[in-house]
Amino acid sequence: MHLARLSTLALRQRKAHLVRSFHLPPNIIHASLIERFMQCGKPNCHCHNSATKHGPFFYLSRCFAKGQMQSLLLKTPDQIQQARHALRAYAQVQQRLDQISQINHELLRRGESLQP
Repeated sequence: MHLARLSTLALRQRKAHLVRSFHLPPNIIHASLIERFMQCGKPNCHCHNSATKHGPFFYLSRCFAKGQMQSLLLKTPDQIQQARHALRAYAQVQQRLDQISQINHELLRRGESLQP
C-alpha cells in the first residue's frame, strides 16, 4: 500500500482500525529457530565418513545483549510446533506494528498530529 496516495482521513481510519484490532498473543517469542545436523563423538560412526549427519536438532536461539546468545534445545515435536507458532505470532505482531509506524511516519511527513 502506497501511503502517500491516501488521504489523511483514510490514514487515520486505517491506523484506528489497526490499533483497535491489535491483539497481543501470550505465546509470542522473539528468537530464531535453528535446524542443525551434527557429527557425534564416536570415531567409527557413519556421520564422520558421509554427508549424512545426525539430526535434525532444533534450537531456539536469542540474542539478549551484545555478545550474549542463549539457545534452547527443543526436545519434542510439541516443543518445536509451539516454537514455530510463537515465532509466527511474533512476526504478525511485528508486521502490525510496522504498519502503524509507517502510517505515523506519513502523518508526520504531512505535518499532521499523531493523536486522533
